Amino acid sequence: MSRPRYLTIAAVLAVVHLLLALSSLLASFSLGMGRFDSGGDMSQLESLVTALSDTLLSPISHVQTKGLSSPLQWAVVFGNSILWGAVLALPVWATARLVRRKRAAF
Repeated sequence: MSRPRYLTIAAVLAVVHLLLALSSLLASFSLGMGRFDSGGDMSQLESLVTALSDTLLSPISHVQTKGLSSPLQWAVVFGNSILWGAVLALPVWATARLVRRKRAAF
């Protein structure tokens, strides 16, 4: 698999990651606000969505972003998704390469 193909896979996975991360963050915030108003306990759905959001926003959730301007904070979020896309594209690229070699052997 060529470098442009790897970069395409990484870009697609980065966009998917960004959409999932922002959606789970929005859902977690929305569910939390409902609980905040009522004073109730955290539901299983809220726990699941919050854990998903924390996982998808890791490792930037551990980075100090206070004091950064809003564009810089968004740049950190986008950079995190690019990192996830690049890392997740590696096994896809390796698997495609193995499959291509096996097909060539037959």
